[in-house]
Amino acid sequence: MTRQVLLIGGGHSHVQVLESLATEPLQGAEVRVVVDRPIAIYSGMVPGYVAGQYTVGELEIDVPRLCEWAGVECTVEPVTLLDASGRRVTLANGEHLDYDFASVNIGSTVAGLDLPGIREFAIPTRPISTLIRQTEEVVTHAGERQDTAPFEVIVVGGGAGGVELAFTFLERLKKARTGPVEVHLIHAGSRILEGYPPSLARRTERAARRRGIGLHCGRRVLSATADQVVLDGDERWPCDALLWVTGAVSLPLFRESGLPTEDRGFVQTRSTLLVVGHDDLFAVGDCATLIDHPDTPKAGVYAVRQGPVLTHNLRARLAGETMREYRPQSDFLTLLN
Repeated sequence: MTRQVLLIGGGHSHVQVLESLATEPLQGAEVRVVVDRPIAIYSGMVPGYVAGQYTVGELEIDVPRLCEWAGVECTVEPVTLLDASGRRVTLANGEHLDYDFASVNIGSTVAGLDLPGIREFAIPTRPISTLIRQTEEVVTHAGERQDTAPFEVIVVGGGAGGVELAFTFLERLKKARTGPVEVHLIHAGSRILEGYPPSLARRTERAARRRGIGLHCGRRVLSATADQVVLDGDERWPCDALLWVTGAVSLPLFRESGLPTEDRGFVQTRSTLLVVGHDDLFAVGDCATLIDHPDTPKAGVYAVRQGPVLTHNLRARLAGETMREYRPQSDFLTLLN
């Protein structure tokens, strides 16, 4: 009896599953991939793209073409509802897909989008495809402006992503524009790169001063309009481009699914990558939190390492064999562009 396997999302882990299926198909199963957009982006190259070091085509993974190579069906349509107890998903076009086993690898979004004006006027870094598209719009807008007033960029969030975007946007816009460019990074914490060694933060601060990037810790953006941001204390700063690089929160899919989630909305999984309480549903990458390792950062390096474990466990689950446990590494190489 042929069983139905559904891969929801085109994230780093699922890309590796598809690569494996191209050489060794799942026996006794039909596989379908469901994605909300046909192109996936390799997140590790995004800062280099923003800086102008890569073209957009070098970042892109053509999911339908990858599926064709792997011999599986691909549906490009957002999933709006996941009924885990009924083993069924509902698509935005109203279509229902039943499954015997499924895996979710859909990434995350960023916190604070519900603040006044942020969803309308800020550029969120998740989903990455939005950042890619709007980066090009900012660069075009900056290059077309003829006045001598500075082009003002504000980056909100002092983690590794925010720091990289502050530096790389400055680099890209200086090449695109004849007039001055000013970049300010605003961070609610006491210092940038919290969780990283203080020595790295100090070196980054020195590099920011050399380039004229303003670092403003202990401040919060409360709202935004088309041409300014409002900080705590009702201080208003001009803004031509607002980059929103705050912490990760879950996408809406899990909120009405009845699945176990933690306080940020991420679905909870066991070390086998199976969702807690469900032996037919996996979840990997940023969208999931391991109950045995809840503090694992939402970083692509973990999704990449989960790929081979997910591939093995999908095969093992179908065959009734023993699954592997995923144990996140305690550290990993961090490169700041």
